[in-house]
Amino acid sequence: MALDAKERNDIILGAVAMTGPVGDNQSDWEAKLKTNAKSLALMLNDNSDVARSIAMLADCKNFTGTILGVQKEASSTRGFIAFKTVESKFALDGIEVARTERTDSSEEAKAFASRLRNEFTGHRVLVWIEMQETKNGQKVRILQHVQDLGLDPEFDPEEGKRITLEKMKR
Repeated sequence: MALDAKERNDIILGAVAMTGPVGDNQSDWEAKLKTNAKSLALMLNDNSDVARSIAMLADCKNFTGTILGVQKEASSTRGFIAFKTVESKFALDGIEVARTERTDSSEEAKAFASRLRNEFTGHRVLVWIEMQETKNGQKVRILQHVQDLGLDPEFDPEEGKRITLEKMKR
């Protein structure tokens, strides 16, 4: 991966910002700076986790809705999320569902599911949903990102929980 001077300089400046002030030990600071510069350079690779995450978002479906509830799906350990949206040919009752990534193999997915449940239930959100195929060929909708649009004043926690559990059984 050949870098031009601007890319190299941007990485160096980013690494300096990440590393912070020099402090008392110049050699420790320089070691941290080099580590941070390497991390930033690796993120620029098309195959890095960061680059793949950005590319994946471009293929996601977007819609807005209110998170009604988040429950753990026992069979897959995924978070199961129900959203109140608008009635459509895909959601005749105005309720859409999605899942998180598996929470048994990813701390990031576990933390995301927890945030959805504890911070965003009852909030209107803009969502990014990716279609994934499971090992058995089934397609599932995976929630990859949310943007908080604020509390939905019409949200009823009991109704949200009831609808989420009802949708989960289907």
